[in-house]
Amino acid sequence: MNNKSWILACALSFSSLMAQAAPANEAKLSLQKNNIKVWTYQTDNNPVIQYKAETSFDVPLEQAVGLILNVEHASKWVPYVSETRVLSRDDKKGEFLLYMVLDFPFPLKDRDLVVKGKMSKASNGVISIKNNAISGGYPLKKDRIRLIQYEGDWTFQKIANNKVKVTTSGYADPGGSIPLSFVNMFVQQQPYQMLMKMKLELQKPTTYSAKLPDILK
Repeated sequence: MNNKSWILACALSFSSLMAQAAPANEAKLSLQKNNIKVWTYQTDNNPVIQYKAETSFDVPLEQAVGLILNVEHASKWVPYVSETRVLSRDDKKGEFLLYMVLDFPFPLKDRDLVVKGKMSKASNGVISIKNNAISGGYPLKKDRIRLIQYEGDWTFQKIANNKVKVTTSGYADPGGSIPLSFVNMFVQQQPYQMLMKMKLELQKPTTYSAKLPDILK
């Protein structure tokens, strides 16, 4: 497996900004189209809207995971991601540390972050990826704003031989002087756009595949 393999998952997790599942009575179904559902909710201690999004793809689980793990291809379809770099990786533990850069439009400064992640496979075959930002791990850059408030999850569940359910959830504070109203509007649209692009990529002829981890929760 490539040295940068499966690390892109945390890069994609930024595009899916929710730390934990919301209680059913708090979550709001904000968007439902093209077989994609996006729920949003807000908590008292986090002014940024959080969300969960899910869909299904008519491909094997390995192909869906394989697309995410193809780090070198990420900039061609992952919104705003301009760079990913593996800082450390332990395949036996399913743990990794990643540096990533997010390309924000002028006049905003680009963002960067260091993400600590954990990938695992449950006994029922569900692949999970959990990520959170850490404050250290890579030098600060004057022309970039370092994000430190970020968490995100991904799960991949096989529901048929050629069908996989994909769920992504998370939140992130982009920092800087971006108005909160703009951030919240962005958060509601971003997961839908990202999953649509993922669907289009999976429809292209590829050899995407992934050696799934043997780690059990």
